[in-house]
Amino acid sequence: MSLIDIKMPDLGTTEAEVKIIEWRVKPGQSVRRGEPLLEVETDKAAMEVEAAASGVLREVFVQPDDRVAAGSVIARMEVKGAAPAAVAGGVESEPAPAEKGRRAEERPARPAGGERRSMFQRKRDAVKEQAAAVESPSLSAVRRTVAQRMLESKRGVPHFYLQTSANAEPMLRRRKDAGSEIVMDAFLVFAAARALARFDEMNFRYERDRLVRQETDNIGVAVDLQGDLFVIGVSAGASAKLEEISSEIKKQYRRLVKGDAEAKKVRPARMTVSNLSACNVESFTAIVNPPESCVLAVGKVAPAVVAVDGEAVVQNRISLTLSVDHRVVSGRYAAEFLGAIVEELEGV
Repeated sequence: MSLIDIKMPDLGTTEAEVKIIEWRVKPGQSVRRGEPLLEVETDKAAMEVEAAASGVLREVFVQPDDRVAAGSVIARMEVKGAAPAAVAGGVESEPAPAEKGRRAEERPARPAGGERRSMFQRKRDAVKEQAAAVESPSLSAVRRTVAQRMLESKRGVPHFYLQTSANAEPMLRRRKDAGSEIVMDAFLVFAAARALARFDEMNFRYERDRLVRQETDNIGVAVDLQGDLFVIGVSAGASAKLEEISSEIKKQYRRLVKGDAEAKKVRPARMTVSNLSACNVESFTAIVNPPESCVLAVGKVAPAVVAVDGEAVVQNRISLTLSVDHRVVSGRYAAEFLGAIVEELEGV
């Protein structure tokens, strides 16, 4: 039997490190090559890391929430036969006894210039590092990815914004009649899907000086899960039923909450709906989620005095703000599209 060191493989991420989520195999348990060894969170999604060799996991050197760079030793495994000189997937043979001795004799590296630090200086520096870590919490891989994508969108996409409101009374009545079984996002996706069928140019994206059709019927629904922003892809064509859309949103959300890796993956959509109607926000503007051409930001439902048949009445209304990529459509076309969304919401 031989011991080998397991290294974190290069997962092809844009970030230097990945975050450990959980070990699928515990010390003392056997695992075969190719079976899931642990789960990590990258800048793209949660994913499994497979065992690079068959054997018994003996030690793990990293724990959940630790951040690890590619090539770092993360565990030690016992395998049959002589330790291989090199194994694909990032494993390293157990160091020779002489090398072990050198490692045991190693001392902390001195700072540049050969200055020696006392024990008290080292403790003081450690306290400073801990304080800095508390004051500056690290961002999750998801939040870093969202930050990067939104920065690229804000810099590279020429946004313009259109704002209006819609009569929310039909939605509220329909939801009350259904016993609140229909989620609010379903009304928005329903209206957007039907409006997209009427305004075909909104189904395109800008790519290398030309317009390319979005080959999907998905509409994205932005979801905040403990500070991490995900977009659920909801299949919704013009003929989709309101109840079906609501059921799909709830199913996708449950998968997301349970940590389903597939549910966390980014999927193409024609547009995204970002709904803050449950919050005390009258209106807001959202950033287009490339490669989509628009995003609908939804504020709270609130009573407002409006004129109906020449009379002032109090009516519950919902604010809508459409952010649009000006390279794809003109302001007038987008305004008519937003008007179609209002019509569909008021006609449910």
